[in-house]
Amino acid sequence: MTLNPALARRLYWGCEKLQGRQDVAQRLRWLEETQHLSPQACRELQMRKLHALLSHAYESVPYYTRVFRERGLVPDDFNSLADLAKLPLLTRQELTANQAELISSRADRATLQTNYSSGSTGKRACFVQDADFRLWMRAHQLRTYRWCAGWKVGEPFALLWGSSIYWSLKSVSDQLKNLLSNRREFNTFRLSPELIGQFTRSLASFNPVLISTYTNAMHLIARQMEREAVKVPALRAIQGTSEPLPPIIRERLQKVFGCEVYDKYGSRETNIVAHESPCHDGMLIQVENVAEEFLRDDGAACQPGETGRVVLTTLNNFAMPLIRYETSDLAAPLSGHCASGLGLPRMSHVAGRQQDLIVTPDGAYVDAYLFSFLIMRFEEIEWFQVVQDSLDSLRIRLMAPAGISRQRCDAIVERIHHHTGYPFRIEFEPFDRMPESPTGKFRLCVSALSDIGTRHPVNP
Repeated sequence: MTLNPALARRLYWGCEKLQGRQDVAQRLRWLEETQHLSPQACRELQMRKLHALLSHAYESVPYYTRVFRERGLVPDDFNSLADLAKLPLLTRQELTANQAELISSRADRATLQTNYSSGSTGKRACFVQDADFRLWMRAHQLRTYRWCAGWKVGEPFALLWGSSIYWSLKSVSDQLKNLLSNRREFNTFRLSPELIGQFTRSLASFNPVLISTYTNAMHLIARQMEREAVKVPALRAIQGTSEPLPPIIRERLQKVFGCEVYDKYGSRETNIVAHESPCHDGMLIQVENVAEEFLRDDGAACQPGETGRVVLTTLNNFAMPLIRYETSDLAAPLSGHCASGLGLPRMSHVAGRQQDLIVTPDGAYVDAYLFSFLIMRFEEIEWFQVVQDSLDSLRIRLMAPAGISRQRCDAIVERIHHHTGYPFRIEFEPFDRMPESPTGKFRLCVSALSDIGTRHPVNP
């Protein structure tokens, strides 16, 4: 049963006020104003926030006070995003080694909440975020939900999420607010056939307008719904998050559900970085939340359309500012502006992580999406993951509940050899159900090579 959306909307904001989060509505209104600023005004706003953060870090964060002084810098030396190159990159190793020094002396320690990176790069980092950051996080989430086919607070909404940290923080009041605001949450931490069937029935019964979900979880549910001819007639949009959204999976979701599909890019360290524009014209960078850089391997800035490493500076976490934080993600800045008229700058969809690239013995890199294109064309395959254990070998983990023939496997091998240009030794590892993951999400490709010929631990 769902409530009238207008009533659910009033109840949602009433619950937010009772939980001390009444500022979220005001911040959301501000974000919905700033997105309509001109492109130049958006950049000016971002620079004002960046300068305020740099000044704060210089004055109150021991790590950055030391870094600035060692380089003879003061906040007034930073007048553009390009000037951030005067500061060193912050890696996960540096974040871990300098935990105490990265916390501001002005931080309200009573409001600090410890969080952790997902560990999907093989290196898990710990960091803290204050109450103000969490309010901005909620406002940004609501803005991007509204970009998804015009969803509004109070309309039926479903969240499919697999983080054990997220579920451990759920309070009774949060659960009550969900019921009163037409919001349902499903724990996709483990995806057994039984749970997939249960989610299928629950989503059909609830009939949400918007689903925000791990991409793999929604793809498996879509396959089940397609087999059972189950419909979700009210569904207007699916928001894929936390995992790659390959074109072939986007197309399948659009086909099964007949709705819009949007991509969201963010992390636990930064909150939302970019979100697909309302008219699907690139990913719009959240300049009110992050300052972004795209870097070549030599540290130089990428040109528009050139893929490089994504480096981010958080603009709303004054308790523990992360300045020039290495994400390991790969994407490209884009020129021009969104056809919807929003003034936010654009970037490409994330192409994967450095650790997601498969490398051939001659040094050529193969994008994870190539394997999605080659493997997911076969209807019997519901999930896959490519693991590179050595330079000349690949292990392909497949979930094909009905089984997969030797001929089909041979066809996959032939395709991979042809498109990568190298005759990898290929081993298949079949599953009849989804394997478990510590984070509830999976990467398309996992390389056990940190550098040519050097192994590192493999994480899901």
